[in-house]
Amino acid sequence: MTLGELERQQEIRFPQAFHRIYNSGAMKWLELSRAELKARIKEYVSDTTAFLMLDCDCEMYLFEEVQSAAEELAQLSQWQEEDKKLRIKDGLRIVPFGHSGGGDIYCLLYTPENAEPMVIRYFHDSYEAPQIMGRDFDEFVYIQLLLAAENEQDVEEENFRNNAAYLSEKYRPMVEGKSADELTDALYAMVFSPADIFVSL
Repeated sequence: MTLGELERQQEIRFPQAFHRIYNSGAMKWLELSRAELKARIKEYVSDTTAFLMLDCDCEMYLFEEVQSAAEELAQLSQWQEEDKKLRIKDGLRIVPFGHSGGGDIYCLLYTPENAEPMVIRYFHDSYEAPQIMGRDFDEFVYIQLLLAAENEQDVEEENFRNNAAYLSEKYRPMVEGKSADELTDALYAMVFSPADIFVSL
């Protein structure tokens, strides 16, 4: 499944930064089926250009997996309505694209007032408000690089440097040439706010 096919399926436009990275070829693995990826897994894990093939918090869904993740997200939202009498506000659109190792879902949050979607982490095991993990997709990638540094990823490795190169000019200088300690300090200085997406029934 290509990105264009995924966008038609979900009836949305992915962020400009997502398209920029996709067009570089770094997301070619996301077009594969799960069976195809399994058959080529050694090639995938050795690809130093693969997007977010890092020790960060987010693992990308294959494009073919996004719809099932969206259905899972809808189920979580339904449970929240039933248990907490909270629903997602009108006019918002939430599209999953990745997940954490613990099962939280990384999503694009589309709002009427923002041209580009924010990135949120939707908790799978609590009814807390989702956490904003990037005011746009560029900042999300920056934060994932900081998380990789915190997880003792070697910031001099080729795969880390290649992923840093996917950042926009705004964020790239904040990573390139920085030590792991400097990147970890930058992470600890950040404040992750809740996303105001719910309204009482």
